[in-house]
Amino acid sequence: MRATTIKLCILLVLFVGFTNLQSCTKKAPEEPKVKPEPEPEPEPEPEKNLSYSYSSETIQEFNLYHKDQSKSSFEHTELSKFFKNRPKYFRPQTMKFKDDSLFISKLGDYQEAYKIKWENEKLLIYQDEDKSWKHFADKNDKDQLSLNIVLYNSELKSANSNAVRTGQLYNPISIHDILSDQSSADMKTIWLKINTIYSPEKN
Repeated sequence: MRATTIKLCILLVLFVGFTNLQSCTKKAPEEPKVKPEPEPEPEPEPEKNLSYSYSSETIQEFNLYHKDQSKSSFEHTELSKFFKNRPKYFRPQTMKFKDDSLFISKLGDYQEAYKIKWENEKLLIYQDEDKSWKHFADKNDKDQLSLNIVLYNSELKSANSNAVRTGQLYNPISIHDILSDQSSADMKTIWLKINTIYSPEKN
């Protein structure tokens, strides 16, 4: 009888110990996993590694200025009389983008290259001579590039000399860009401003 009681006690101790062991080894309930929200994808940069070709042009200004005042305008048919083939050779034929650079090709196998950056729809080129960024062209709602080019012929007369100056510019704000330092001189300038459109080439 005593042996049976001892056996029962031993079994009871083992049962209690096993029960305590089970309760200690139970896994804590897992917290529900929260899926992290995906990070917004960066906006694509469609201008990189693309090519644009000349599409069309419109003459916006073809005037005679005396000093800094417009005196008269010319007919489009007189363009070659004053500028010959200069507009055709100065106008870019293709514009190719590669990373942060722009490569321009013109008639006569002439090439230009610029470091660039975009500010919204405005394309800026870096000017080495004065270490600054200059507004070059704009992208319109048709994904085309709009570039203004200007050609001019100036004649400066004074009591001692008669000087002629010619030039061409990308996207000047106005004729005052070239007359700002000589607007008081007796200068006559023929000013031609052309808006050129470039369409993206299809791959």
